[in-house]
Order: sequence, then structure tokens, then C-alpha cells
Amino acid sequence: MMHLKSKAQNVIEFSFVFLVIMSIFLSIIELALFWRARFSVANIANEIVANTQIAAQNADSESDVVLCALNSLKKSAGLVNLSDSAFSSSGSNGSYRISSNFTKAGSPALVALLNINNLERGDISAGVVYMYTGIFLFREGRAVSSGAVQSVQKY
Repeated sequence: MMHLKSKAQNVIEFSFVFLVIMSIFLSIIELALFWRARFSVANIANEIVANTQIAAQNADSESDVVLCALNSLKKSAGLVNLSDSAFSSSGSNGSYRISSNFTKAGSPALVALLNINNLERGDISAGVVYMYTGIFLFREGRAVSSGAVQSVQKY
């Protein structure tokens, strides 16, 4: 009788310890995915700025630069698992917003904000915001931005 009671106690202890260890393990994986998303967003912003700087050297209008930024965002969207998403742009007079049509937590999953301050000088900046939704920690969604807005000027 005592042997059966000891086995049952071991099973109960194992289940409690297993749940705690699995929670820690899943939290570590979730945080790794979150940090991967943060670095991917910074890479996307850098890619957009680099490509638009090149496009600005030969562009006749802001719409050419915005189209280049849109194409850059489409190519880079695979870094945050949105390679099949469609994108649309809006804005005028130097301030443009490029958004994915795919939404997460009620917001566009990926948004690029493009500022063209002076096309002749190549004064262009871009910021990227990604709505990260996790499986364990951030189920409601958390915005991940590119941090500092990036700007490069042509001299």
C-alpha cells in the first residue's frame, strides 16, 4: 500500500515540476522570437533607407522613391514572416505610410513610415513598426519599432 502511495506522489510532483520547467522553456523561446523580430525590423528599416537613397539619386519625383520603398518592404517582409502579404501606400508632401494589408491584433502587421525632406539632397528617413503577436507571452500583440529613425544625406 505504501509503495502505491509513493508512486502517486512522484507522479504529482513530476507534473508540477514539468509545468514550471515547460513554462520557463516556452518563455525563453518566446523572448528569442521577440528579439529576432526586433532585429528584423531594424534590418528592414536599414534596407528601405539604403534602397531609397539609391533611388533618390536618379528619381524625378517622390513617387519613384515611394515605389522603391514599397518594393523594398515587399522584399524584406519575409524577415517577419509576411512574404505573401500585400502592401499599400498613402500620403503626400514628403510623408508617406506603407502598410501591409494583413492585420494582427487589429492593426496592420507591418508599417513603414517614409519621410522625404529634400529629394535633391537625398534627405530621406524611414521607420518601421511591426505588430508582434506571440504564442505564450504577447498574445494581445506588442508593437516593435525600428527604434531610431534612420536618415542618410547625399553630399
